[in-house]
Amino acid sequence: MTTDSDSTQNGDLVVVGSSAGGVGALSTLVSTLNKNFPAPIVLAQHLDPQRPSHLGDILERRSTLPIVVVSENPPTKLESGKIYVVPANRHVTISDHTVLLDTDHVDRPKPSIDKLLSSAAEVYGEHLIAVILTGSGSDGAAGAIDVKNAGGVVIVQNPQTAAYPSMPLSLPPTAVDHVVEMEQIAPLLYDILQGTNLPAPDKVADPLRDLLTQVSAQTNIDFRNYKSSTILRRVGRRMAVTHNPSIRDYSDFLVTHPDEVHELVKAFLIKVTGFFRDPEAYDVLKQTVIPDLVDRAKENGRTLRFWSAGCATGEEAYSLALLLADYLGSDFPEWNVRIFATDLAVDAINFARRGIYPENVLNDMPGEYKERFFERFDNGYRISKLLRQVVIFGHQDITHGVPFPRIDLVSCRNLLIYLKPELQQVVLDLFAYSLHPSHGFLFLGKAETARPGKANFDLINKKWKIYRCLGGPPALPVHAAIPTRARGNNLRQPRRVPLLTNTMELAETEIDFTQLRRVNETILRYTDVAFVIIDRTYRIVTTNAAARRLLAIRDIAYDQDFLHTVSGLPYRDVRSAIDNAFRERSTMNLFEIELDHSGEGARRYVNFTVMVMHTEPAAAELAIISALDVTELVQGKRQMEAIQREHADMVTQLSEANRRYSAMNKELQDANEELQAANEELMLTQEELQATNEEFEATNEELQATNEELETNNEELQATNEELQTTNDEALARTLEVQDSSKQHRAEQLHFSTLLERFPHYVMVLEASELTIQSINPGYRELFGGREVIGLTISEAFSGRQLDALIKLLKRVAKDGQPITSEPMNAVVEGTGTFVHTIVPIADIATGRVERLFIYSERME
Repeated sequence: MTTDSDSTQNGDLVVVGSSAGGVGALSTLVSTLNKNFPAPIVLAQHLDPQRPSHLGDILERRSTLPIVVVSENPPTKLESGKIYVVPANRHVTISDHTVLLDTDHVDRPKPSIDKLLSSAAEVYGEHLIAVILTGSGSDGAAGAIDVKNAGGVVIVQNPQTAAYPSMPLSLPPTAVDHVVEMEQIAPLLYDILQGTNLPAPDKVADPLRDLLTQVSAQTNIDFRNYKSSTILRRVGRRMAVTHNPSIRDYSDFLVTHPDEVHELVKAFLIKVTGFFRDPEAYDVLKQTVIPDLVDRAKENGRTLRFWSAGCATGEEAYSLALLLADYLGSDFPEWNVRIFATDLAVDAINFARRGIYPENVLNDMPGEYKERFFERFDNGYRISKLLRQVVIFGHQDITHGVPFPRIDLVSCRNLLIYLKPELQQVVLDLFAYSLHPSHGFLFLGKAETARPGKANFDLINKKWKIYRCLGGPPALPVHAAIPTRARGNNLRQPRRVPLLTNTMELAETEIDFTQLRRVNETILRYTDVAFVIIDRTYRIVTTNAAARRLLAIRDIAYDQDFLHTVSGLPYRDVRSAIDNAFRERSTMNLFEIELDHSGEGARRYVNFTVMVMHTEPAAAELAIISALDVTELVQGKRQMEAIQREHADMVTQLSEANRRYSAMNKELQDANEELQAANEELMLTQEELQATNEEFEATNEELQATNEELETNNEELQATNEELQTTNDEALARTLEVQDSSKQHRAEQLHFSTLLERFPHYVMVLEASELTIQSINPGYRELFGGREVIGLTISEAFSGRQLDALIKLLKRVAKDGQPITSEPMNAVVEGTGTFVHTIVPIADIATGRVERLFIYSERME
């Protein structure tokens, strides 16, 4: 894209990867590229190393741009508007805007698309576009993640229409910017590269702020505090794709195209990560942080609670689980480990829950981890069920979300760099609230510029940004607002949670909670209705046994976030009902909410009622959530509906069958009448056939007589044929004789020509009818001074006073066929002297006709 000053100065690059069977896709791509394509394109395809590659020749016949096959010496420089084809069975890398053939002999598909993309990402960064086409295997998945981490764009061919969908499907969906049909890729590339020339962020501050306000109103996600340069760059890409020249035009486009809002939010979010990114940092965790946490947890019921904020596709959260499982060894199943993993992107969370990753993505983790904690699944690997169970994924906007209480370790790596300083402090306060009861650890990314305050955090490791929490707010920080759903296009201000002002108020609140829990244990424990009491921050105050059974709450769960603790809960609907109940002070009902606790497809249906508790004015806001299991009712109702549908279908089918049978009966009656008529016609036809048969017998007799005549004629023809064969043999013998004579004639003519060339005197051969010169010997050639006379008549070549007399002699010899020797005469070339000409006729052997004249000329002294 060209949101920076000049794309040609920075340099853009397109890298296209495909596997076996991708020649058709590549041909379609190169044939649809714009003739003024503004960047170089590098094509890499897995080819058979045992056969010579003709990919360059094939594409050249279809391409609108020049095709260059990458060579080793000299290194191939990249130029805009050209397509560079990687040779078969060679790895390539991109270095300093040059394509280099690599000597790597590692056993992997060649050329390695992962290696090509990763090296190109280091050089081109956000100016790189990666395109993955049809192919088998998973090559390209790890490289695409490197492209995303560098700020580039990833495009894949629609797997549903690809001949071999394994390669497009191997990429994590959250690492893909565009999934398009094959014919649309070339126009999309051109639009992205052409881009939109946007001014500096400070010159578009107002339109950009209005645009982000509009996005916040439509999505309930606020990007206004993110870095302007990052946001503007991603807005520019979407403007180019949707062909909007200005930010205001793009704002109007969002109003009329609601789906584009989702695409813009997707472009804002960086959702790619990796297992054990920065392995040295995880070594520090394993050697210093994990032992400290495990030692303290042994005195606290063997409970460990981690929070991975901004978990993207889940690799970071699973890395923490792998680290703990490796450290605890066989004791790991005995520990109560909970790793809360949250992210703003729903599609990233959905992908992470599956726990399935391409093989190349696992390359950076310790080798034994793949064998111990992963199982082969389709074209990739799936993390073990034990580790999947300890990681709880949830959708959350970290800037407005509710923190998890009593956390031992918060991992938030390279997320704060996208936030402005004031928003960074809000998030750090949330982390301090979660960590301070356990004096837990904060693990940030090495690229983070945010510095946690010394009042709340103590720096443990400067290089890898590891901090210990020393203290924090006694209650949820005032910055952590509970957002209300936007109505229409107007933003409503988030409601603030009051901050407890002193420890006395906190103590009184804890006393009230203790009383509530005592009431719960004594009164509500025997009812079959599930009850959960929560505060305004969704924190569980108390639950009864029925709630723990119905909602699959595995422990007492005091102080845990209700929305994240209950697995399979429809997050948005339940959170909206709770917010409305607190806001409007009314009872909210949710009917037939579907829950999925097992992850194996078993589902339950629950009716929720949310009712605010009316307590003292100064007390904390509480709400009672009652849940009633209506699974059997829902299943019964659905079974009845299914039976009713079946009955209705059966009635419809019977009615349709009755109509069909009536129509068939009428058709049978009509067919019977037609058969009777046809029978009568057959009888008449039979009589006609008998008459016809008699005619055939008479005709047969005539044919027999004719056959005898034909046999006689055949004998005559055979005799004639024998005569013709004899005549043909004679003609063939005559032809052979003529051919022999012709060969002899050509040989004599060649011999004559040789003699003519070697004769020391003046010799010439003329064509008899037109007196044109056919050949001369070297003597005459010298006499003519090198002038070309072949083909000229004697009158055009010769001169002299007695030329006419010479011509008469020539014509007489041609007519009479008798040789003549002339008197001395001046008739050759003027100024060369007097000559005596001897003229000899040359006649055709077969006809006797004079065809050529032989002239021997002798100069007189």
